[in-house]
Amino acid sequence: METKERKVGRPKAPARTGPLVLGDDYARTKVTLEVSQQTAGVLAEYTRWVEKSAGISANEARFKTVDFALRETFRRDRVWQAERRTPSDPATAAPVVTSAPAPRAPAATPPSLPPPTPREPRGSSADGSRA
Repeated sequence: METKERKVGRPKAPARTGPLVLGDDYARTKVTLEVSQQTAGVLAEYTRWVEKSAGISANEARFKTVDFALRETFRRDRVWQAERRTPSDPATAAPVVTSAPAPRAPAATPPSLPPPTPREPRGSSADGSRA
């Protein structure tokens, strides 16, 4: 008897063949910042790899790398995301109502659902035999 076992969970994504940073294009603005020497070295190394892998200029590779890294950091920082969702100035925030909810009147008749329809068991065909 042959058993067909299904694997549980999400199917594996295909293996990447190029840099992760190549993706969406965004509008640009100029920002100047300082980074540690170690980070600058790794950035230069990674940028060279992106440049060679994708056949793009060094400036384009650097832009895409830094932009992607910052967007991912902002997206993955759960504490910062929670902080963003809460208003920073209590004076401008909407007032919080803390009164007790009004009692609900009992419903005259509860809503009813239609009766369930019979279904064929999984794996069986119309004539009752197993597939």
